[in-house]
Amino acid sequence: MNKFKKLLKASGRLLRKPYLINKIIDDNDVWKKRVEKDFGIHALAEIKLQDLMQGEEVAVKPFSFMEGGSLPTDLALLRLLAKLFDQCKYFEIGTWRGESVANVAEVASDCITMNLSVQEMESLKMPQEYIDQHAMFSHGIPNVTHLEGNSLKYDFSGFNTKFDLIFIDGDHHHESIKKDTENVFTHLIHKNSIVVWHDYAWQPSNIRYETMLAILEGVPKEYQQNIYSVRNTLCAIYHPGGMKSYTASSIARKDEAFTVTLKS
Repeated sequence: MNKFKKLLKASGRLLRKPYLINKIIDDNDVWKKRVEKDFGIHALAEIKLQDLMQGEEVAVKPFSFMEGGSLPTDLALLRLLAKLFDQCKYFEIGTWRGESVANVAEVASDCITMNLSVQEMESLKMPQEYIDQHAMFSHGIPNVTHLEGNSLKYDFSGFNTKFDLIFIDGDHHHESIKKDTENVFTHLIHKNSIVVWHDYAWQPSNIRYETMLAILEGVPKEYQQNIYSVRNTLCAIYHPGGMKSYTASSIARKDEAFTVTLKS
């Protein structure tokens, strides 16, 4: 079931049975206990978005401010990371409205975004209004290739190239995230590649432990010391170089605020 349909169904159930919110909280606690038991940590070390920005102003466009998308800071992160590479090659799992790849395409050379085909989404009984929104921002961009396929079944060994920046934002169940992560690290990265996962957190600093566990289980052990969360975003990141990091904190700080300018 897709995210949009799940949200509608879950919202209806919560309105009828508000006590079910406790089950959501309890489920996250179960995943947290598994993370703590298996890996001995309760959060990833944080890096600061401001450290990556280095005083640079980042314009995020397009951005729809609609359900199921990324935060402006998530998209700013991807743009900043893409600019670290000369002629960046970008790959993402999960196109959705095409906002992420459209943002990266402005600063990258070649972009590939993978998503289920329309036919497969229809076979899964996804709502037509949900299907119609897919890739609405990225269709027609010259340096964006739309690849149709199920990332959990796709043969990534057939790629004859490696990517500089990879964004994992497909199916958000534990086994799916783990499988996507394993495929990316087995087939798509080179020694300097950066990998970003979306929805590491429900909201910035509110960890989504199902995702965290899948990341830690999917990343080979030799890379795990370079996995971080990115403060003020919903993202986790693998960065091959050593990065200045901090203990994770949910406390907002006045000197870490941003300026947001809106233009339609």
